[in-house]
Amino acid sequence: MKHRKIDPPEQDSVSSGYSTPDEKSVQKQAKIKHLRKHAFVNRISFLDDMDKDSELNKNRLVGFYNMLYVVAFYYFIINPIMTYWKTGQWIETSLYNQMRRDLFMCIVTWPLFYAWSHIALLIQYLAMMNIPKVLIFIIQHVSQICMFVYAHYLVLTRDWYLPQGAFVTFQSCVFFFKMHSYTMTNYKMRREWIDQGCPKSNDPFSYPNNINFRNFTKFIMTPALVYEPQYPQSGKIRWWYVIVKFINTISMLIMGYMIVSNHIYPIILKVNALSLVDSIFQMTLPLIFLCLTLFNMIFENYCNFWAELTHFGDRQFYTDWWNSTDYEEFNRNWNRPVYEFLYRHVYLELIFEFGFGVKKAQLATFLFSAMLHEYTLAVSLKQITPIMVMFMMIQIPVMLCTKRIKGTKFGNLFFWWGIIQGLPLILNLYLRFNELPKLLFE
Repeated sequence: MKHRKIDPPEQDSVSSGYSTPDEKSVQKQAKIKHLRKHAFVNRISFLDDMDKDSELNKNRLVGFYNMLYVVAFYYFIINPIMTYWKTGQWIETSLYNQMRRDLFMCIVTWPLFYAWSHIALLIQYLAMMNIPKVLIFIIQHVSQICMFVYAHYLVLTRDWYLPQGAFVTFQSCVFFFKMHSYTMTNYKMRREWIDQGCPKSNDPFSYPNNINFRNFTKFIMTPALVYEPQYPQSGKIRWWYVIVKFINTISMLIMGYMIVSNHIYPIILKVNALSLVDSIFQMTLPLIFLCLTLFNMIFENYCNFWAELTHFGDRQFYTDWWNSTDYEEFNRNWNRPVYEFLYRHVYLELIFEFGFGVKKAQLATFLFSAMLHEYTLAVSLKQITPIMVMFMMIQIPVMLCTKRIKGTKFGNLFFWWGIIQGLPLILNLYLRFNELPKLLFE
């Protein structure tokens, strides 16, 4: 049976009136059940050109998507030739030389974080031994905080630039999401299991049968940030699919490097010699192409690569965010794994576990997301500049003021204008943070 996802508006239907003790107990069990269940179903990635049943291949505009691949291929071939004519090298290496510093230590953080994440599994074994909840609570939060502290320590003490810092910081966030979701989901499953009288079951995915190394490791490798004992399965691994997705991931990573090294990095080096308007205009097109390249690399190729290897059937890592007519739609559609985590472990928990109202929970979730974005940038850049928080907070009044154009063509045009101009503006403000007072008030 498919589980239906609860959308935020449906939370308004939860009774807020007076209830008898029995009614409260029933409501409590229903809330716990809703928190645990999720709408993971077999779905194909929207732009998966390798699956004949994808939305892309059912659309008569598939030729435009193929054209973009051809354009990317030409850029991939022509750019090294032009670089060789100008510099005598096939690829610009100054940025690469900075990125390769301490590269081994940067890469090895992934297996270190992976090993550390098993503390979440250890916590479940301790819970089954009836260790005091306070001790489990302390171990859970200390272990998660230590991971952030370690990432912060590495970035601040190593001679790293933005790429290394961003990689380690993002990894710490991903493993935090997974550890927290594994702990909280099993906590709720355990609570439900105890309320039912601790029944025995032969189902390998029921609590506590799901608490084992194999199930945990598969979750860590699965491209999902919220835990379920069992996900929809995709069947036999298509190795040709894995190979193509891997090649696409590497190719787009290289192309992203080309865009940065040839079109963005040179502007950054001379940004102090340019006016704010000039540098914004010069960065606008390279940045939007870079973001589209990275989006396709991560959500269409990298995630599908791991999904195929782990038999993960729900490939909806994004929906049609490019059709968004306001930023609420965009935030919900462009990065589904993070959205699902925020929805389940921040929004719903605030409502059902802490008694927040729907509006307050939405605001608190948005603030948490803003602070998370700011954290990744602050650590990666080695400076606290609350520009990202400011821009995300600006979205709130913008969304309120643009309700009338939601669902319209003009709303979509306004959305794209904000994305295209917002990217270079934010980057330039970070680059010119020390000059920000002068830019604003002189």
